[in-house]
Formats: sequence, C-alpha cells, structure tokens
Amino acid sequence: MALRPSALLVLMCIALVGCGSRFGSDAAAPTQTAAAPPPSTPSQRAVQVAWTAANARYCAFGLNPQKLKGDYLNWERAQGSNAEAIQSLNSTYDKAFLTFYDKVKETPGYCNKAKIEEIRPEINRHLAGDYTPRKKVQEPESVLPPSPQKRGGGDTLEEALTPPDSR
Repeated sequence: MALRPSALLVLMCIALVGCGSRFGSDAAAPTQTAAAPPPSTPSQRAVQVAWTAANARYCAFGLNPQKLKGDYLNWERAQGSNAEAIQSLNSTYDKAFLTFYDKVKETPGYCNKAKIEEIRPEINRHLAGDYTPRKKVQEPESVLPPSPQKRGGGDTLEEALTPPDSR
C-alpha cells in the first residue's frame, strides 16, 4: 500500500514532535550528550530539503534549489534508493518546494533576522551532505501538485526557482 504525500507529511510531523529544547540549567545535573536524530524516511528528508530550499530562495541566500535537489537525490541514490523511489522523491521535493514557497511569499516580513538565523544552519547542513530532518517544519494541510500552468496562488516551479530580482 503506497502512502500519499499528505500522509507522509503527517508521519513526518509526528516523528519530529519529540524535538524540543531544554530550558534553564542545573549545575548539579549530569552532563547529557545530544541524542541522535530519530530515523527518517526518504520522503521526510525530501520535504525537509525542499523547505530549506524554498526558504533560502525566497530570502535571497543565492542557493540553487535545483542543485541542492540534485545533490540530495544523488545522496539518496547512494543510500540504495531505486529509480522508482528517486522519481517519487523528485516529485515530493517539487510539490513541497512549491507549497512552502507559496506559503512564505504570502507572509509579510518573513525574511527577518531570526528567520535568516534559523535558515542558515539548515542550508549549511544540507550543503555539507546532511539531509536528516532536524527541526519540525510547519506542514501545509496538503501538498499541491506541480503544474506547468499558473496555479491560483502564484508561480510555476520555473518562476519560483528564478531569483526575485531577475523577474
């Protein structure tokens, strides 16, 4: 039974719910090492990488989302994913990228200093070849399929990948 992309997004959210932070400090508390991130699925990784790419593109980091996607898919291929799985991940990435890009461009003041400081380490991790989900991504209710024609809310994939200042 194949899972739909929206079901995979829900599973990713559930898997990442345990992420949190420790508040305060206790001098008597034993030193704890950081726990390894929970295991992730290829679809969760594709959504995480697409989230980072959409944010980086919108906030003008100069990151090439297509190159990042290619590097990520090559990494998945090296992990043993077959051609059918890679094709599915490619589609998942594109759908998630467009959904996240549409969502952030509708948010006034999205690229503030705090958001940039949140995005920067994610970009660096992905560029270094670490594609594991580390943070919870606010998932939309459903991922819209890519379309070569204009969607009701905005850009085609090609337009979304074009830097804002060259449109």
